[in-house]
Amino acid sequence: MPYLDSLWEVKYYMAIKVDLLPTERKKFGFDIVIALMVLLVVGAFAGCYWWNTQLENQVKQKEKELTDITSQRDQAKQGLGNIDGLRKQITDLNAKIKTVSTLKLDPVRYSNLLDELSSLLPNNMWVSSISIDPQKHSLTLVGVAAEQPGIRPVESISGFMKSISKSKYFKNAVISSTTRGTTTVDKNNYTSYSWNIELEYDPDKAIGKI
Repeated sequence: MPYLDSLWEVKYYMAIKVDLLPTERKKFGFDIVIALMVLLVVGAFAGCYWWNTQLENQVKQKEKELTDITSQRDQAKQGLGNIDGLRKQITDLNAKIKTVSTLKLDPVRYSNLLDELSSLLPNNMWVSSISIDPQKHSLTLVGVAAEQPGIRPVESISGFMKSISKSKYFKNAVISSTTRGTTTVDKNNYTSYSWNIELEYDPDKAIGKI
């Protein structure tokens, strides 16, 4: 059956026919949602960076203000220290003026007292200041005792106190304070003690009435 065979061949070839024409490529369009998301991310990053920069600037400004305040506080403390030093100097000057005024008012009595103190002081002791209170009939002595070969400062202070107790002018001597330190004499350093001694005097004996 030649006709049937030809028909079968035609159907066979029709069945295996392949469409070899190039297919149309899909075109990608502009997605506005993705663009908005990208813009939001970039904007958020830029905003965080700007905010972080602002915070750093504020922190630096506050640190500078703190440094300035600390410096002002230190200067104020230094100023208070200078004021305290000036007050002490004024107090010392007033005490010296008072002592000098007292000596001028009653030179004989206080000359006798000073001569007596000078005779009682050991060679390694000296007085740096004297305050006299005529109302209380008392003196406050401030001085230094330096170490010498074979002579200890503490022993000299003790001997001075004993001499005061035997004096006809003075009585009730008390050491109010002693401080150990170093004294330079002729470019040599010696162990020394700064001392404060308070004592009373007999005004009648000092003037020579008794």
